[in-house]
Amino acid sequence: MEKVKFGTLSDLSNLISELSPYKTVVLANTTVEKLWLDRLDGFEAERIVIPDGEEHKNIETVKGIWAKLQELGFTRKSLLIGLGGGVITDIAGFVASTYMRGTMLGLVPTTLLAQVDAAIGGKTGINFNGKNMVGTFYLPDFVLIAHETLSTLPRVELLNGMAEVVKYGILDRKVYSLLKKLGSVEDLDRELVKACVEVKLRVVEEDLREGGKRRILNLGHTTAHAIEKLSNYTIKHGFAVAVGLMVAAKLGEILYNFDPGKVEELLRKFELPTGLPFEPEKILGEMRLDKKAWYGRLTFVVPIEVGEVTIEEVEEDVVRRALEAVG
Repeated sequence: MEKVKFGTLSDLSNLISELSPYKTVVLANTTVEKLWLDRLDGFEAERIVIPDGEEHKNIETVKGIWAKLQELGFTRKSLLIGLGGGVITDIAGFVASTYMRGTMLGLVPTTLLAQVDAAIGGKTGINFNGKNMVGTFYLPDFVLIAHETLSTLPRVELLNGMAEVVKYGILDRKVYSLLKKLGSVEDLDRELVKACVEVKLRVVEEDLREGGKRRILNLGHTTAHAIEKLSNYTIKHGFAVAVGLMVAAKLGEILYNFDPGKVEELLRKFELPTGLPFEPEKILGEMRLDKKAWYGRLTFVVPIEVGEVTIEEVEEDVVRRALEAVG
């Protein structure tokens, strides 16, 4: 399992020293470059800076990074550090896993969404006619979670990350209890972030390659990925997940008498959307192309109660009922 350290950015130099890389390259986007790249010290590194935005999470961006690494003399004994949000950590992981069939990798997630989800668990990916349709499983040598990086996040990005935190609240009773006590997103603390990371690490340790239990971490994501694609990725991932959680909660109500009010209460507390941004039939059409539909049938993570979910194929008419109920 990957090494996850909760600390500050000043810990990065020691983590690098432990690996003794031939070369170190930090990958960031233009936004993170201005906020944090110049604050890194204690080690020598080259920089690769790419444009900010989900629309750049594609093979053309990756090809440019591969070419730059070649130009820098980057080898399998070199270290690529992804400094940024989920787009950067996904791209960095994909590049490290494919360049020369695998190089050293470190991740420093700077957004809430990346700290509790995207940077943990070894999933990498780029978008190709859909969200994360091309990717690998590749564990980083370390993940450094520095709470200080959340201080520069716009409020909208904190809310964006809270959707994934709410997801963990449905999956885990401890996280749910912490969320119930939290007054607002501004009260977010290290304890809650750590609790979410611990849930994901436990699940991933049992099932790295998503052959079984790890699939529960996709709660809300079948709907979310359809919404993101329909919006041409203008709707943020977390906001799409929030709507997906409501759809899952309605499925839970239809199939297992789950109380969807428990999910809606948390989403509204953290100012997250609870209604569909597109017509149900359009979302249903995109769901049919989802990569989680292994045998061509719609697959959902469905809550039975807080702390207990099931993974199952759901008939389209039932999914349609849930979508229409969310409205």
